[in-house]
Order: sequence, then structure tokens, then C-alpha cells
Amino acid sequence: MGYSVILPTLNEAGHIVKLIEKIKFNFLEIKEEFEIILVDDNSTDGTIDLLENVAKDHENIHFFLRKGLKKNLADSINLGIQKSKYENIIWMDADFQHPPDYIKLFHDYQNKYDLVIFSRFLKNSIRYFKDEKFKKESNENQSVFFNKLCNFFLYRDITDYTSGFICIKRKILENYKLKGYYGEYFIDLVIYCKLNNYSIIELPFAERARDSGTSKTYPGFSFRYLILLCKYFVTLINNFRRKNF
Repeated sequence: MGYSVILPTLNEAGHIVKLIEKIKFNFLEIKEEFEIILVDDNSTDGTIDLLENVAKDHENIHFFLRKGLKKNLADSINLGIQKSKYENIIWMDADFQHPPDYIKLFHDYQNKYDLVIFSRFLKNSIRYFKDEKFKKESNENQSVFFNKLCNFFLYRDITDYTSGFICIKRKILENYKLKGYYGEYFIDLVIYCKLNNYSIIELPFAERARDSGTSKTYPGFSFRYLILLCKYFVTLINNFRRKNF
């Protein structure tokens, strides 16, 4: 069986080694074979040197640098999928907002479902900004609103259309490639799986604040952030058409 964990990275030097160690610890606890695939989008903070050294010291940790390419989250994950070898493929944020301890729950559910998704918006989920010491990031309100729109216009049994915290069977990805730029790729993936009758479960989780660094989403209402929002809404419209026509 085994698990391939894909970590797309960009300027994660403050915490990435600790995250890798936590992931390793969880797999040792459940006694499953695993590999960690690190795909970097040309970091500038020393992340690349750290990852090269970690990969050099571990035969089941692999590092790939997307040097000279346009930063693209979906393409980073696609490269990780291409390089992976195990039946169960996990990808997650590399900043600790997706706590690695939940790998154990992936393991509990993967034999019953084709996709296991951790959702920020289920009743028992806990957002990082519920802790008063953490400030809500500027894009959070838009994220909540957009996911409510997706839930209304697409499928009511999915709450987090931009999760990015997932365990998926390799068979789904044999004839499918992630499409998009940032988090909108996840909408396409969910709709593809629903239309092809793959089994999906969403689970609640306690989101953490990032350990260090800043959000990859453009902060505030900059021109680039508005372009990103447009990409999300175009993806929603296109998938509404796929679902209904």
C-alpha cells in the first residue's frame, strides 16, 4: 500500500525540517511505508539548501526544484504526483496549517474511500484564528464566502472546495492532471471525482496557524489578488456547467 506525501514549498525555511520530522514520526507510529516528495517553487530564503541536505540524508525523501518556471501550486503538485510511487497520495500545506498528526486519520479512512479531504468548514472543525492570539489573514472572509458559493452551486455534501489537505488513490490520477494556478485546482478535482462516482468523505480538523513566513495568497486587494479571485470564479462557473450540462 504505502503513502506518498507531496509538500509544495515556497520560502519555508523557518519550519520545513520540523514538519518533515513530524511526518516521519506519524508514519513510524502507524508502521506504513512512505516517501516524502518536496517540490520547491524556487525559494529565496534558504529553503532549497535545507531540502537538498534533508533529501541527501534520507533515501525515502526526494527533492525537486522547479527552477526558472512560473510559480504554480497545481504544477508543483503534478510534478510530485509524477514522481510518486505509492497507492495513497497525500498533499498538504508545508507551513503546519495542516497538522501532520492527521495523517493517522487518513490511514483510518483510506481503505473505505477514494478521497479523504480535511475540511475547514465542517461543524467540528476549528480555525486557527479562533485563538485570540492569532490574527485572521486578509483573504479568509473571501475564502469562506467563495466556498459557500461552491457548496450552493455545485455539491451540497462538499464544504471545502479549496482544502488542499487530501489523501487520494493513485487510480484517480492516472488519467487526470490537476488544472489551475493556485487553490482553484481543487474545485476541478472534486468535480471530476464526483462526476466519475469516486467515493469522498470530508473530515473535520483543527487548523493551526502557520509556524513562520507569510501566506502564498496575495495579501490585501492588490491587482494580482483580484486576478486570482477572477480565476476562482471562472473555475466555479466552468464547473457549474460541467455538472449541469
